[in-house]
Amino acid sequence: MLQVSIYRYNPETDAEPHMQDVQVDTGGKDLMVLDVLEMIKSQDSTVTYRRSCREGVCGSDGVNVNGSNRLACITPISDLKEPVEIRPFPGRPIIRDLVVDMTQFYQ
Repeated sequence: MLQVSIYRYNPETDAEPHMQDVQVDTGGKDLMVLDVLEMIKSQDSTVTYRRSCREGVCGSDGVNVNGSNRLACITPISDLKEPVEIRPFPGRPIIRDLVVDMTQFYQ
């Protein structure tokens, strides 16, 4: 079981952001962080994150993993120490969970 701590914040229901600890059964496979996020979402459909091309090109799934900014789709969990801590991309306003407002970046 992989130990994951994921940043959670829903401005409609949460007064403050919090970390949620989750155990993920990877089946012994070396998955990407994005695969782990999808497994977490299958356990809790309220988990929110971005994804698109899944090839490390678009950058939509950028998150902070264990203190480093990475693309979830090309970051293997075998490169990470447990517990894996997943937070939103820093320096951007948080819309919900791992989704940040990219308006300023696009401008």
